[in-house]
Amino acid sequence: MANEAGNVARILYKELVEGDLRKLQAKSNDADTGGGARDFRFGSYKTLLPVIMQMFPQTVKESRKRGGTVVQIDVFKGAFSWKDAMGQVRSKEAYFEPPTDVRPSEGRVARVHEHPCFDASKVKIGVGNRVLLLLIQLDDGSVWPHYAEEQSLRTPNAWHPVVAKELLDCLDAERPLNQAVIGYRDFTNAGRYCNGK
Repeated sequence: MANEAGNVARILYKELVEGDLRKLQAKSNDADTGGGARDFRFGSYKTLLPVIMQMFPQTVKESRKRGGTVVQIDVFKGAFSWKDAMGQVRSKEAYFEPPTDVRPSEGRVARVHEHPCFDASKVKIGVGNRVLLLLIQLDDGSVWPHYAEEQSLRTPNAWHPVVAKELLDCLDAERPLNQAVIGYRDFTNAGRYCNGK
């Protein structure tokens, strides 16, 4: 996949942090009071929305309780694809939920611990080796989650050079220390976003 950029339509990406790893392991709660969130959150929701709608092309209505009343919200539905241990292509429905009142700028990929494509054993977050979650949409519309380690992005010929440059430019951009990298690159229309300066 890393060198097959010719059929990549767009990439939505976010930096994974230790809390994200706990979500993959279904251990995201830091207290003993509950299970914790099981989602990957993407800030800059309004900016990312056009790409989210391309990757999750169906809109479904869901009822949610907000402020004591039940409201209908639009949830975006798509699917994630991956290859299993035998090399067979698998697919599973996936949902991208809009922001809540508590986190008005963060949309999220829901219930990530239920998706085999987000195998926690493949994530090694460490000092000097940040990890990006890539949601790669191909020309056929399929969306393939991948992890990209910073070290591999900096290794010549490990990734398509256009993809590596895009991701490294955003990784290297200035941002507050506690802000995770978030961005996208759309190869169909040259659209791009990075939350750094």
